Amino acid sequence: MELHQVVGDLVKTYMNLAQAYEAEFSLLTGKLPGKDGAYSLDTLLDEVHIGYLAFEGDNPIAFANIYQSENTYEICEFYVVPAARKRKLGSKFIASIWKSHPGSWEVKQIQGADYAVNFWRSALTSEGILYSECEYDDTYWGKVNRQVFDVR
Repeated sequence: MELHQVVGDLVKTYMNLAQAYEAEFSLLTGKLPGKDGAYSLDTLLDEVHIGYLAFEGDNPIAFANIYQSENTYEICEFYVVPAARKRKLGSKFIASIWKSHPGSWEVKQIQGADYAVNFWRSALTSEGILYSECEYDDTYWGKVNRQVFDVR
């Protein structure tokens, strides 16, 4: 598996995967695609939101959108294509990102995304990362599950 920061030609690949992510979570968010069949994105790539892609050979298998402010990070969006799940590739992907960005981290999961909660608990535990978890009132999503942790 190869990790690439999203720049240049990789932006189109990232945007394509982001559509699959939005479609998958639409059951929980209630979001519908626009007239053109595309979903609006909640988190764009910009100067504080860094995109990463994971590739298996020539195939993109996952993406992450990370908010960065000094040594503080939030995993805003994270997606592994269904055919690449259950092989620990998502855990390896995020572990690579954590190792390249030491600091304070958080990740949140919307209500009903129990599979996401389980993924994050497993990924953190498998890396030996101690974390605290709580229910949190997010200004955009409402009540969410949140893990907070440090990576050194």
